[in-house]
Amino acid sequence: MSTPERDSTPPAGDDPYAAMRNETDPRALRALAHPTRIALLEALAVGGPLTATEAAGIVGGTVPNVSYHLRTLAKYEYVVEAGGGTGRERPWKLGAVSLRIDSENPDLTVGHAARALGDVVLDRWWARVRHYDSHREQYPQAVRSVSGQSQFVLFATTAEVEQAQREIASVLMRFTDRIDDPAARPEGSVPFEVLTATHPFEVLLPTEPER
Repeated sequence: MSTPERDSTPPAGDDPYAAMRNETDPRALRALAHPTRIALLEALAVGGPLTATEAAGIVGGTVPNVSYHLRTLAKYEYVVEAGGGTGRERPWKLGAVSLRIDSENPDLTVGHAARALGDVVLDRWWARVRHYDSHREQYPQAVRSVSGQSQFVLFATTAEVEQAQREIASVLMRFTDRIDDPAARPEGSVPFEVLTATHPFEVLLPTEPER
């Protein structure tokens, strides 16, 4: 049942999520829920296309092992061949530059697989946040000045929050072509990660720091 608030949702042609791959295959979700495979997608997003040999030099592990993970990703079209090369020396590129998963999918098999994938991705997100916090002095001042975390507490309807999420996504999706086409990256560009998390706000009991 629709409500007046939802009438403000942008038409399909303006949907910032329309270009994203919406994954609902639990097998594909489970195949992706592996730290090495997520790392390979990250490496391809930043530096691709890459061969198995080149990728192994970035994410670690043996070339045969990395080649196996790339073939698994290719099975579900998360990566595709970029053309040229043979065997383990053929380059791979991303099959899609953005992905949506729904941990609240009414199909419990899909929902559970999506949450398992979300746990792997979340661990990598926070690992990068902690890594930056402990190595920030290695980055130029211009980079440090626009890095950091923000928190906003909103009193809003679910429809208003959904609209805000779409507006934020619309802004950020303007940069996705630079993932697929490195030539589109302006001189001096840096790969930044912008994390957005939306959840009900609750006042939790304070935890004492470990002594």
